[in-house]
Amino acid sequence: MRILLLFVALLYIISYLGGWYLISIKSPMAVETVQSITSSVLTEAPFTTITHSLQAGNLVQAVIITFLLNLTTGAFLSTTLPGIIPVVGALMTVAITLLRGFVVGVTYPEIIGSSVAGFALGFGTMILELGAYVFSGAAGIHIALAPIMPGRYGAQGRWEAFKVAWKDAARIYLIVIILLALGAVWEMTGIFLFLRST
Repeated sequence: MRILLLFVALLYIISYLGGWYLISIKSPMAVETVQSITSSVLTEAPFTTITHSLQAGNLVQAVIITFLLNLTTGAFLSTTLPGIIPVVGALMTVAITLLRGFVVGVTYPEIIGSSVAGFALGFGTMILELGAYVFSGAAGIHIALAPIMPGRYGAQGRWEAFKVAWKDAARIYLIVIILLALGAVWEMTGIFLFLRST
């Protein structure tokens, strides 16, 4: 599992740096990506729901929505659940990881470089949330490899290895939950304080 964690972390670092480089040279593709993401955040649910909660002073609701969204969609559905498909699920998780790292790479440099508060907000959120996604992604790949390499899991058969991988994933998800909870509190509190100061 350590190798998988390092592998997923490396994918995030490489794709983040790629996105950062493209936005730093004002690549049309990177600029269009930022504009598209900004438009979605400003006009589409659930982002608008979170924004309305913060504007109404309901920080707790914004934290809960952010946490649940990141846990279900960001972690489980996109990077862990694909693992139910042997091999292909691992490739899907890799693709999502590269895409997510790229998106963070094109969007976060502006936030991080805006001010000391922006740096604290952006860097803290990025470390906590991407850290959680490293664990959830490694869990997904771990599950996807189980049926094709049962011996690696100390199992006699493919189905037994698959079950062992899911038990490992359940243990890993304690870390995912903690990191995403901290990330939601950090991010929403930062945005809430920023909105209150403007």
